[in-house]
Amino acid sequence: MWIEEEKKPLSNMSKMVDIAFKINCKTLPYDHAFSLSTEILRHLPWLEDNELTGIQTLHGPESGNGWTRAENEEIFLSKRTRLVLRIPKSDFNKACELEGETLKVLGNEIKIGKANKKPFLTIRDLICRFVLTDNDLDESEFLKYVAEEFEKEKIHLRKAICGKTKSFTINGNKKFTRSLMIADLSKENSIKLQDVGVGIGRIFGCGIFLPHKSIDAVANFKED
Repeated sequence: MWIEEEKKPLSNMSKMVDIAFKINCKTLPYDHAFSLSTEILRHLPWLEDNELTGIQTLHGPESGNGWTRAENEEIFLSKRTRLVLRIPKSDFNKACELEGETLKVLGNEIKIGKANKKPFLTIRDLICRFVLTDNDLDESEFLKYVAEEFEKEKIHLRKAICGKTKSFTINGNKKFTRSLMIADLSKENSIKLQDVGVGIGRIFGCGIFLPHKSIDAVANFKED
């Protein structure tokens, strides 16, 4: 007798999942994270119960996936733009209750359409558009902080690049962030980072890892 345990795709091992809603909205101010979060929480207050639950800010097609963008710009949204929440898999049906609602964000209306589930990709390179940081941390100090956060999850930081410090407003207070790219991750660590993120502030779009759309990155790992 020879019985082998069936291997599950690594994406099935994640605890979190992305839910992407179609939206109808033409423009938004760049600094919309707090207003968007507040409005979504009005409809789905339970999102605050899990610190890993995230609300991604919206980005237009010209935004470079959030890697580079000047502050104080207006964002022009296309029909392909999606509102994406990162939630526990068990909460998918509850999150779908946002379908059909209209969000009012800084004088703009966002009409919410149908939702689709987006499992994580086992991808080599990840980016985080916004990692909350102290304004007085230089690049090396920031990367040291990131490495320490990774060690808590038993992930050894090997290759990382961070962007310049940017600011946005949370409840009237100015906060500072840096973008972050992590390269050459293992399959397991790629899924883990998408699950747990880095730092705090998921509900405002911070600390959420996404696939980096480079030529190398989109060549997903082949599942063994």
